[in-house]
Amino acid sequence: MENDLTHLKRLQTLAEHSDVYRDSQRMAIIDCGSNSFRLIVVEYVPHLSFKVTDEVRESVRLSEGMAESDAMSAAAMDRAARVMQIYSAFCEATGITDIVAVGTSAIRDARNRAYFLKRVLTESNIPVRVLTGDQEAYYAYLAAVNSTTLSDGFVIDLGGGSLEIIRVKNRQITHALSLPLGAVRVTEGFLRSDPASAKEIRRLQEHLQEQFGALKWFRAEPEMTIIGEGGSLRLIGRLIQKQTNYPMDTLHGYTMTRTQIDAMTSQLSSFSISQRRNLSGMKTDRADISLGGAMVVSEALRACGGERMTISSQGLREGLFYERFLNGNGTTPMFASVRQATVLNLAHLYRFQEKHAEHIARLTLSMFDQLPPEVHLCGAVERELLWAASMLHDIGVAVDYHDHHKHSAYLILNGGLPGYTHREVALIALMARYHRKGKPTPDEFAGLLLPEDNKRLTQLCALLRLAEQMDRSRDGAVKDVSLDVQGGRAIMDVVFRGDDQVALWALERHTDIFEQAFGLKLQVIPMPEEESYGEL
Repeated sequence: MENDLTHLKRLQTLAEHSDVYRDSQRMAIIDCGSNSFRLIVVEYVPHLSFKVTDEVRESVRLSEGMAESDAMSAAAMDRAARVMQIYSAFCEATGITDIVAVGTSAIRDARNRAYFLKRVLTESNIPVRVLTGDQEAYYAYLAAVNSTTLSDGFVIDLGGGSLEIIRVKNRQITHALSLPLGAVRVTEGFLRSDPASAKEIRRLQEHLQEQFGALKWFRAEPEMTIIGEGGSLRLIGRLIQKQTNYPMDTLHGYTMTRTQIDAMTSQLSSFSISQRRNLSGMKTDRADISLGGAMVVSEALRACGGERMTISSQGLREGLFYERFLNGNGTTPMFASVRQATVLNLAHLYRFQEKHAEHIARLTLSMFDQLPPEVHLCGAVERELLWAASMLHDIGVAVDYHDHHKHSAYLILNGGLPGYTHREVALIALMARYHRKGKPTPDEFAGLLLPEDNKRLTQLCALLRLAEQMDRSRDGAVKDVSLDVQGGRAIMDVVFRGDDQVALWALERHTDIFEQAFGLKLQVIPMPEEESYGEL
């Protein structure tokens, strides 16, 4: 049973978080794209946390036929207007009044766009703001720079009607361009046979090479990051994942090589549309444009000299949200550190025990820093992963206390942690999974890990588990810890304030994992100290 003081602290923490979360807001963002119309609902607490709570997608093919005509067809406008009516009804039914809708390439390029926009406003009561090519590129950039660690490289955003290429240096835009090379547009303009003929494929390749070759600034240097966005591009990643039995069902952060993209492009070119629909991972309404999209990506990478591309599952819609959420006040709206922001966002979404998590992080990092480099395989990157796991290890309590270590791992894996690689997300989730008990193993993620990650995982888990036991009673009885390695022993001075019984009892039951991880006999020495937990 927890004592009255601990219970009071928990009630106070809950009350504080409840006050904050009463300020939550919702907004709907609608992307009226050339191929599909997408609506997302984002619930957010200003300057604290956010999450997508709903998404609706409808294939509209607004740009259908525009390769031969510069106007939207009557049938396409009918489909689009009907979808906007549905989206309007959806927002009204769910009580969302904050609606942002934007139009991209198809609407931007159509000579009858004024008629269409007026019709949409009349029939749905939703005004649509038409973005310029530069604006579309800007929001694609905002999505990439706030969901990845992109600092120096390119963003390639492939839509149905257009392709945006953005050069980023020191996290800022230096060049941006919108080209009429969307998946629907190149398919209608060049790939009219089913299956596509060799002559059609060659003509499209030559056209793409001519377009990309003219961009003298579109050249990738070694180690430069290339981020890919857009539905057609994500489809390529999904198809590759399915064919390689990739162990993680997540696209954001997935890295494809140019060799893999070229192989997928070649495979798609040999299939008819009906055959493509049978591919594992294929979206049936994208089967007909999948080859055109793959060719654009393949030729773009070849032209710039890039060898790999990392997918961002975010895009225009999320870029619009970041503009609101981060409110740049004259500066570019971006997180100072994407990796730190994404961890804290996930922690706040599940209303973590903030003081406990910060205390655990302080203890684990203190032990990590005091261990001599020669006794472990970890460096600065693993230190950051240990911090992330320390902050998130208990978020599974939001599901249920029982097996909360497993729930924490699930939430971390499915929360995505933008900014971290899939290997890093797997390690963070596994640390949370084994922070209480059990022998750390890579489980189903062995294929993502490096050869020595098994040992790294055990070492990181050992530090997290010992820190967790030090604060087993959640009262901050352990103020600090000092580690001294002498030969084959590690002497741990544990600085206490108040009653040390629970922490010592818990520590004694888990010294074995430390000894297995580092090959050192652990000796725990209690040392009293009088200070308040609140001063930490």
